[in-house]
Amino acid sequence: MSTESGAALSGKSPRYSRVLSLLLLIASPVVIMFLLSLMSGQNMFLSKPIFNDEMGYWRLMYSISERGFDFGSTEHLVGYVAPYGPLGSHGLSPVAAWLWYVLLFPMTDSALVIAGVVMLAAAFLLLYLIVRPGVSEMLLIALFTLLYPPLVRYINLSMMEMPCYACVIVYMALLLRYEKEHSGALPHSRWTLPLLFVCGLYCTLLRMSNVVLFFPAILIFCDNKIGLKLLVCLVLYALGTLAFNYCFSLFVAPYPDALYTLMQSSSLGELLRGLWLNTRTNILNYLNPFSDNSLPQAMARYFYLLVLLVLLGKTLLKKEGGRLRLTWRWAYFGVFAAGAAGLLIVLTIYYVFDWRDYRTLAPLAYCMVLWLLLRWSGEGRTFKAALAALLVFGMLMAPEAYRHVAQDPRFYPDESTGLDYSELFGDEACTLGLYGTAYELALMKDVPANVGICGGIYEENTHGYGMDYILSLPGDPTPSPEYYQHYATMEGYGELYRRLES
Repeated sequence: MSTESGAALSGKSPRYSRVLSLLLLIASPVVIMFLLSLMSGQNMFLSKPIFNDEMGYWRLMYSISERGFDFGSTEHLVGYVAPYGPLGSHGLSPVAAWLWYVLLFPMTDSALVIAGVVMLAAAFLLLYLIVRPGVSEMLLIALFTLLYPPLVRYINLSMMEMPCYACVIVYMALLLRYEKEHSGALPHSRWTLPLLFVCGLYCTLLRMSNVVLFFPAILIFCDNKIGLKLLVCLVLYALGTLAFNYCFSLFVAPYPDALYTLMQSSSLGELLRGLWLNTRTNILNYLNPFSDNSLPQAMARYFYLLVLLVLLGKTLLKKEGGRLRLTWRWAYFGVFAAGAAGLLIVLTIYYVFDWRDYRTLAPLAYCMVLWLLLRWSGEGRTFKAALAALLVFGMLMAPEAYRHVAQDPRFYPDESTGLDYSELFGDEACTLGLYGTAYELALMKDVPANVGICGGIYEENTHGYGMDYILSLPGDPTPSPEYYQHYATMEGYGELYRRLES
């Protein structure tokens, strides 16, 4: 184990080694961006959003930066509206991730990318301040960060991944600190547990599945003992999760994913059948390396299983006298259970295909490895060999993760018209419907901030869902005259239709 008791704090390591390893750790996100820039010939710090989710996040934060929360609804698909507020299917998560940035800095094309890199670097600084890892641990964490394929693949995207990595890094640091204080290895501090709780809430706000991270903290709080205290805490944990999910859902537009589909079941039998079919399909896809024709994603899935296996091994096995003996270590079990629960959530009520499970589970895998790396100096050779083998397996796809940016089209000109369309929409909060979900950054930037942009108009019967305006791009159908009338031409884009007054 390496915190204050590590070699770095005992004076055995030269001071310059500590400083250099700390600088490498904090700068590792920036180093990744520089390496990606060199390999692609593009400045990664100028990365623009191109995917639908990226542009949805960017547009939401742009509207907030310009108008606060006074703008039209941004539901992800037409007809699915949040009970309260204009935040759409992403809900409060992007607000929690990036509000600090848009309040302090201008909303440039690459604002969310830069914010993610800053958050990750700040998380590593907080990690050091909270647990004071030794030189070897800092170097290993920095190396793993530089070569962790999922992190490398998403670091230049305007997505939630970097904020998620940042928050789980700080959470694991606080969890380790709390464990040491609870065991008496470090002096007790009144701020550790409250900060751990707040950080856990923040992690859950960014991604609901991160609620599993509370479990190891609950075990420590209950003295790692099975009893009435633990039972009461688990009941409160379950009730708190339901309450949090309910409050969170008030600001989220429903999205027709696996969970939403299951909840529309007309009977308990139909619900159970749907749950079983979804789980079975997800397990087969998870284990099949060719389910998405993507070797890096298959490797990430197997890596997650291997991390769980290592944590389970550390929970049950201990080497004494040259032989492995059965034991039980709560410190490893709590994190193992959290990781297993995260996987279970994805397999049962989520989708396993393409990037969905890949990016959801990758931060959890990272934080489990971080938990193991922070114990590097305090464990024996067998542990170090197993962990080193695990890290090598996880890093095998690092070259591919770096190479993928060479074909990235996010640096093409966005072809913004530069025209002012504010007179077409007025200054009141309103909504604009688009056919399909293929957004373009130029449109996201040109449409005034008071307009909520919604995608997902596919059929004639969706024209009556109440969009204030519908934009028909060249090649799009025109909305039904029963609901909309031609209003104006958005020069450079297409024809604008306004909803008829009922």
